[in-house]
Amino acid sequence: MGHGTMEWLALLSFGDKGWGDELLRGLGVTLALSLATFPVAVVLSFLIHWARVSRLGPIRVAARAYTTVFKTLPEILTLLILYYQSQALVDWVSARLVPGGSLSVSPFIAGMIALSLVISAYGSEVVRAALNAVGRGQTEAAKSLGLSRPRTFQKVILPQLWRHAIPGFGNLWVILLKDTSLVSIIALSDLVHVAALAINTTREPFLFYLLIGAIYILLVVLSSHLQKALERRASRGFTRLETGDA
Repeated sequence: MGHGTMEWLALLSFGDKGWGDELLRGLGVTLALSLATFPVAVVLSFLIHWARVSRLGPIRVAARAYTTVFKTLPEILTLLILYYQSQALVDWVSARLVPGGSLSVSPFIAGMIALSLVISAYGSEVVRAALNAVGRGQTEAAKSLGLSRPRTFQKVILPQLWRHAIPGFGNLWVILLKDTSLVSIIALSDLVHVAALAINTTREPFLFYLLIGAIYILLVVLSSHLQKALERRASRGFTRLETGDA
């Protein structure tokens, strides 16, 4: 094994002389941010879709403006605006409630909120497409059987909607995984931020960029396999009905 390879292995080792511990913690922050953001984004996706089809004009306009703004702005700009403007708002409030006091906005929370807003703007389109795939006939049939609207959504619409929405939300999950790298600019110690610190210290950009690139590829591949498994699970029964076997 060459001298250069030994040096690289030493840099990636765990302990005081290597960056293995820090990179592992950075990966944990990346995954934690993704897992905390995604459920919030999914819930917001449904809420924004329902607001867009609301019978109340102001709510429809506000929802459409929401999706237009967050689909148009670059994600990094959304993150910077939210982080620094929320910090300014917190400073203003704390100065009036506790003179001389100071509060700081958590980069993790700021990143979670910013990414949730962006992902939900696209997620509302996933919900719309999935509902269109289910069709209004399902709702009308359930209504004729006397099912309430909440019961209809829970028992009839949601299982079919979820089956159609998994591919779209799976793509958004992959986008979210990659977009978490943006939080490094607000000093959150995610995988990219830790790698940047390692590069500044060791002057080995090729090693660390190659490593985090491989990690992101692995995460996306694993996510793809999980998505396919969810699609197969959600399609059980439906496939037999559609092919006429049942």
